[in-house]
Amino acid sequence: MKFSVPLLPPSVNHYKQPRRGGGWYRAADAIAFVDAVCICSGKVMVTGNFYDVGVVFHLGPKKHKLSSNDLDNFLKVALDSLARARVIVNDGRVLNLYVHKRFVATDREERTEFAVEGRQLDEGEVFSGRSLQASAR
Repeated sequence: MKFSVPLLPPSVNHYKQPRRGGGWYRAADAIAFVDAVCICSGKVMVTGNFYDVGVVFHLGPKKHKLSSNDLDNFLKVALDSLARARVIVNDGRVLNLYVHKRFVATDREERTEFAVEGRQLDEGEVFSGRSLQASAR
């Protein structure tokens, strides 16, 4: 399954905000990104008990500064959004993750592209230590 979201996920550093009385809440931009993933994915669930996920972040000119846009900071919210949108059962079930950062000419072109493939594997195959590439194909 492939789909595109016309937003970038917020950085993991801004994903949750502290609550005055203690605890945390998800920031508004994180909720907006999850909602966009729900809409753009059509809430189609990928079948399988494990997943291969590809994510491409297309960054606009304001985010071209490489040092302030670590891929790992975007990933937490992106993967969590797939689980919250019920595209995948759990982001802990992602076996292979392919991540790319690309730059676009305008801020209007910013987006996040997802490619998700389900894999039906026996738990023994996953936890045996054998190469998953060889056992899944």
